[in-house]
Amino acid sequence: MFKEIENRLPDEYNNYIEPFFGGGAVFFKLCPSHAIINDMNVELINCYNQVKNNLDLVIKELDKIQSEHNLVSDHDEYYYSIRDLFNKRRFSVELNYEDAAMMIYLNKAGFNGMYRENKKGLFNIPSGKKEFVTLYVKDNLIECSKQLKKARIFQGDFEQVCLMAKEGDFVFIDSPYYDTFDTYQAGGFSEDDHRRLANVYRILTQRGVKCMLTNSDKDFIKNLYKEYNIDVVTVTRMIGFRKERKKENEIIVTNY
Repeated sequence: MFKEIENRLPDEYNNYIEPFFGGGAVFFKLCPSHAIINDMNVELINCYNQVKNNLDLVIKELDKIQSEHNLVSDHDEYYYSIRDLFNKRRFSVELNYEDAAMMIYLNKAGFNGMYRENKKGLFNIPSGKKEFVTLYVKDNLIECSKQLKKARIFQGDFEQVCLMAKEGDFVFIDSPYYDTFDTYQAGGFSEDDHRRLANVYRILTQRGVKCMLTNSDKDFIKNLYKEYNIDVVTVTRMIGFRKERKKENEIIVTNY
């Protein structure tokens, strides 16, 4: 979807702000000089902080896990042992580089590169049944670390970060999609959350902040942003449980 986003980017802006960071595809493509990034997911934000600040330790741990996975006879058993350890540590220890490496491994070795939690907040994606994994490309990970050093990283609710924006800043909002990807994390993202986000969008617009929002092509969402520019675009979703890759409509909302 990046080409559709790129075609609609503001000509200029000061700070880049992304309150729902996720995979950070737009951030890593644009490589802004000054950025604020945020996500609710504690493990994800730990992963980015560790890549930013402790890359050598993350790489060392990735090498260890990769070697173990590729050498064991039962890859599924190994995957589930790492998943169990990951879930156990997240509620009992202060997260560090080991947890970051495990998260990267679970993303690479799990089914279809997905992230999902059950109601107890436990990561529950099954094994991708991969006999061999490559967990990282060193040069790429080094560049990611360099780019993350240009960002202030927060973990928490989207509103706290959005309201840091000032006139002339650009906020890219890729929230959980309504009625599509809104239950991937314990607690989900409710209709009230979407309404709260729309209110924050209005506040930012009044401040002179440039905003772009992506979401599913649903009447509920379009009604929330009916006073702004709404473009419907067709995309192919690459992550999910479907074997086939269906083209689906999404929307891009801008206030400029």
